[in-house]
Amino acid sequence: MPALFFAPFVSSTMRIEPQWIDYNGHLNMAYYHVLFDRAVEEAFALVGLGSSYVMERNASFFAAECHILYKRELRLENRVRITLQLIDHDEKRLHFIMLMRDATEGWIAAS
Repeated sequence: MPALFFAPFVSSTMRIEPQWIDYNGHLNMAYYHVLFDRAVEEAFALVGLGSSYVMERNASFFAAECHILYKRELRLENRVRITLQLIDHDEKRLHFIMLMRDATEGWIAAS
């Protein structure tokens, strides 16, 4: 089967929404999860594991464990891209790492 993309997967550029900003002017920690989740949805759809897979197979995915390391604060004006790299898998599990980067300058905001 030919490769659909080179590893790691790179998400589309994502914007930070104004309601996600906390009283310090930074992205609230909960929304790092939202951005990571959007990247997972994008990657899964690309390889045929999106909503049509769920409907056809009557099966789905869920996160059993998640660890986020916050490296640098994001603000409303930042745009981000997320990379997803598969580390391991078996018949029931996927283990992957994701990096959230500033889309313009490339620094890592979270992993």
